[in-house]
Amino acid sequence: MSTFKDYAKRAKERMKNGFWEQAHKNIRTEQQVAATLGLNAHKVDEEGKRMLERRIYDYDGFCEEQEFYNKVVEIIESDELVSNPIMRLADADYMSRLTPSEKQSYISRLAAKYRNAVERYNSLRNKR
Repeated sequence: MSTFKDYAKRAKERMKNGFWEQAHKNIRTEQQVAATLGLNAHKVDEEGKRMLERRIYDYDGFCEEQEFYNKVVEIIESDELVSNPIMRLADADYMSRLTPSEKQSYISRLAAKYRNAVERYNSLRNKR
């Protein structure tokens, strides 16, 4: 849990490091790439803004979510046929400490996260 001081410190760092200029530049670049690739520019724009909000207001959760999403994209775009992507994403050390019912709950939550990441991937790449 972050404190108010942490939020203020991160805001000051964003201002010093040109975060907002870079964010605007990234949004414009993403819009141009979406137009070039025929992607849904509106969805790409909304996703960029959502990620920006998460990055500011829930930094730790943003980093964790982005890492998970990158793993899912890697699985989707790999040439290898992955028969059980959920178990590839699961933390084996963490699962070894769980009871069977806790494992089932963990895998269910992981499957829901995976499904959301795949939907996000597909929505950003679908033409409309």
